[in-house]
Amino acid sequence: MKAKANALDRLIDEACLAIGEVGLAGLTVGVIAERAQVSTALIHYHFDTKARLLVVAAERIAARRAGRRSDALSVRAGLDSLDELWSQLLAAVTQGSERAWLELVLYARHDGDVAAALAAPQAGAREAIIRRLPSLLRELGATSPVSSEELAAALDAQLDGLTVALLEGQEPALVRTAYDAFWLTLIAAAPIRRS
Repeated sequence: MKAKANALDRLIDEACLAIGEVGLAGLTVGVIAERAQVSTALIHYHFDTKARLLVVAAERIAARRAGRRSDALSVRAGLDSLDELWSQLLAAVTQGSERAWLELVLYARHDGDVAAALAAPQAGAREAIIRRLPSLLRELGATSPVSSEELAAALDAQLDGLTVALLEGQEPALVRTAYDAFWLTLIAAAPIRRS
């Protein structure tokens, strides 16, 4: 039973990696089988259709992405949290998982099952970030001029934009400058504390 679970896990992981490397347009059962060094029949044994495999891969990609983001902001304090979030983003772009995420987000506009697979982990990560942002801003000596919900949405949009810039080949140092500017602008926009 453990061997079956490991084989299934490996197939899902290879599908996730393949989405990040070849995109959804290049993703076939044959590509996944070749990467996992198994027959296409084994993939069809575990997943009745490519669409089902895609949904399971989307769930895994979304869950890992959500975990990376919420962990980065919660395991450290202040500036260390921001540095960790940046490091996680850069690593995910390098490994292809952010490309896979963006591919799936676009695909989900036309596939309700993939959209549902992405939604739950994304909502969980958003809630974790919403809970963490007020204390993170206090650690940075600021308060938010907007609600935590609005700030979490802005942070998601900013991180997605930075991801696209990195995927388009922008220099990581320049993209990091934009990331830092986002946080500095947010901190500077905080109401002044009077003692």
